[in-house]
Amino acid sequence: MSAHQQRFWFKKRKACQWVGLIAGAGWPRPFTPVCVSSCVTDTHTQMKMMECVSVAAVTVLAVLQQVYFSLQVIYARRRFRVSPPVTVGPPQFDRIYRAQVNCSEYFPLFITLMWISGVFLSPVVSSVCGLLYLFSRLMYFWGYSRSADRRLAPLYFSSVLLWVLLGFSTLGVLLTLTKDVRTRDD
Repeated sequence: MSAHQQRFWFKKRKACQWVGLIAGAGWPRPFTPVCVSSCVTDTHTQMKMMECVSVAAVTVLAVLQQVYFSLQVIYARRRFRVSPPVTVGPPQFDRIYRAQVNCSEYFPLFITLMWISGVFLSPVVSSVCGLLYLFSRLMYFWGYSRSADRRLAPLYFSSVLLWVLLGFSTLGVLLTLTKDVRTRDD
């Protein structure tokens, strides 16, 4: 092993130890974090992590969308002079506020289902469903902001996508469980 490789290995090992310490694994107990690519030496695990990059990218987009919705409520509060903690104002403000709250209520459900189906079934299919869901939620927000009637079609479409993600998640977990049972029997 060359001197450069030894320095790299030492830095890599040191980084893993610090990640283990931060994650509560204790010092110097060995710790192999799953989500830190510099510490993962298993090729299969590294490939699995690379597959999940698309799901992570959709997650970042989803968080940015939530920020956009929150900013729209802040702008509406200023425009219609509705000071916090009041949540009732003119109908235009109420629609923007309700659209943001409704999207926030479904956000944890969406993120959870997208990640479960992405890890256990297919990251690409989950990412595509996630992008469609984000688009439908954006259409829902814009539609609801203009008129309560314009929210229904995007709302129904996003609901269908959540059911699809729930089905994919369930299928992925069941397939993984049955695969584990079959490999133990062999």
